[in-house]
Amino acid sequence: MGLDVAELLAALEHHIDAPETGEVSWGATARTIPAAKARLSGMPSAASGHAQDLGRRLLQLQRDRRLNDADITELAGLSGHVVELAKTIDIAEDGAARLEYRFDMLNLGDKPQARVSCEVWFQHTTGPLVIKPVPDIDRRIAIQRIHDTTNLAKFAFQISPPLKPGEWARVGYVCEAGKFDLNHYWRESMPRYCRRYEIHVRQRGVDLAGCTASEEHPDGSENSATDSLVWDIDGKDAVMSLTRDHLRPNQAVTLRWEPIREPA
Repeated sequence: MGLDVAELLAALEHHIDAPETGEVSWGATARTIPAAKARLSGMPSAASGHAQDLGRRLLQLQRDRRLNDADITELAGLSGHVVELAKTIDIAEDGAARLEYRFDMLNLGDKPQARVSCEVWFQHTTGPLVIKPVPDIDRRIAIQRIHDTTNLAKFAFQISPPLKPGEWARVGYVCEAGKFDLNHYWRESMPRYCRRYEIHVRQRGVDLAGCTASEEHPDGSENSATDSLVWDIDGKDAVMSLTRDHLRPNQAVTLRWEPIREPA
């Protein structure tokens, strides 16, 4: 059974007309949209121009990304938000760390998205944090530094051309001069809805005594995330990968690893 386009438009129309004042949860594909659904059932043309445009773009996104009907219905329920379809982090460590972020950003709001705020923190650094765009991305990126301390950088990346409502693009940046020294972990709080979060770590010249992952929720509760954690030794390098789905704002993911260094 294919995606019900009238229901998709109804979901968009409902959340455009009556946006959520609180937090929206993933996993609620059967949302309450009685008035909009009655108005649109069998008559997709009754939807507003904005809803129709978002609907067309979501259907194109489904084809481009090979998403299933449930994913698209979920995204329709997040209309009004900017969503990270995927966030991939590669941390390559060889004394100093090189952190590489790639985002697939989807604008489900009603205004162009030209600026995204970020921050990066390391417990240890080898000098001021260096932040620059990655080269192979879909839009031009300019880094705007906002606030810097020894081990913290608050900044924004400006997207050109801006993401229009319903558009998505891959953007990203690289951060260098961080360092993993005494404590080896990466903790990240989600600023936006994130459909898929992936983190990959390679630390050279070490073995691993252990590796754990956890997921923290906005209410402070915590659960293990080791069900989606894979770690191994590749040659003389420790490699770790963690994947989490359907993350909400103010959730946090933490990856911890305990290296055993080879004797000097």
